[in-house]
Amino acid sequence: MFNWLRKNKAVSYPNPDDWSSGTPDQIERLKRSYSELRKRKVPVYGGPLFVEDQSEVVGQSHQDVARRALILFAVELQAEGVSRDETHSILDTLELWEFVSPKEKEFLFNENPDPLESQKLVWRLESIWVLMWALGYIEELGWPSGMCDVPKLVGLLEPHEKSTEFITKAALRSISDLLDAQDLTMRIHWAIRDAYLHHQGIIPEDLDWSGKSNSVLVAESAVTGVIEQRHYVLNWLLNFLSPEDWDSVDTPT
Repeated sequence: MFNWLRKNKAVSYPNPDDWSSGTPDQIERLKRSYSELRKRKVPVYGGPLFVEDQSEVVGQSHQDVARRALILFAVELQAEGVSRDETHSILDTLELWEFVSPKEKEFLFNENPDPLESQKLVWRLESIWVLMWALGYIEELGWPSGMCDVPKLVGLLEPHEKSTEFITKAALRSISDLLDAQDLTMRIHWAIRDAYLHHQGIIPEDLDWSGKSNSVLVAESAVTGVIEQRHYVLNWLLNFLSPEDWDSVDTPT
């Protein structure tokens, strides 16, 4: 079943300089992504595929990013079984309800949530990890070879459950840094989807295609969930396709 992955040693990377559709900013960003992908022989799409040029991006405000991190934390806590009184208290104290998405409100007020929905929302920890990186609380986003450091993340967030300063004093990384992360994540997500559709649905467990890693099914892999969350939140951060709200973010590859 896993022969394709073991044999996939030669990966062809196109030359972005041959593509006239990309701006210099987009092409240089793509080259930086390719530099990381080559280290692990990650398969890539053969045609032009770019994130937005930096000059065209108007990202989320620093305050809205901080608010979103706290909202996701409250949602995730309730998904793990923390009482509604406790999670609603976070949102009440920091006056966050107007920024909670319709689907999040539906979950937060549901007295008998679907266990599968709760399990899915626990994955928002990976989105929060990216937001805390974007806010400068985490130094490196790192290669998505596994799940985030949950104890570290909780330790970073708990002191701010009642603190408005987390919002008012928030600062963001540069748009260029966010675009670099978005570009690399989009290409990894493409490789996962390509494996699911065309290569027996298998990927290396740490997203290293160089032949050193064990193989896993896309549908059963933790890193699939990590990449899905990273792509989702990075697209939100950069207002990709101008989503109406958090629930409307798209992650095409």
